[in-house]
Amino acid sequence: MKKLITLGFLVVAVLSFISCSPSSPGKALKSYLTDLKNENYESFIKGVYFPEDMDEQRKKKDEAQLLAIIKEKGAKEYEKKGGVKSIEILSETISEDGKSAVVEYKQTFGNGEEEKQSQKMIKKDDKWFIDMRK
Repeated sequence: MKKLITLGFLVVAVLSFISCSPSSPGKALKSYLTDLKNENYESFIKGVYFPEDMDEQRKKKDEAQLLAIIKEKGAKEYEKKGGVKSIEILSETISEDGKSAVVEYKQTFGNGEEEKQSQKMIKKDDKWFIDMRK
């Protein structure tokens, strides 16, 4: 009986974990942009794709540089606009092979300005990442 109860809890925990992970490129991007909005910069950086063949030292250097740019310039830009009020996913177009996508989104700022943008996304190990490669 104890094994059955333990197994039940394990199944619920696994299903909860799976349901919480962003399953679409739009949901993933919104999650990363929300991290950025909430100044969770390190969490945002974890959502950026870095090529797998990049050596660890170079990856850490690039992550640090991106983090510095976001904190210095990005935060100031958001502050000028009164912060991000909302993020809306407008559309997502997933490639035929399911490994990349383009997400169209709109950010509304505290000062009332709206900005529409698109972002390339890449799927690795069943997780969507922001693709900043050219």
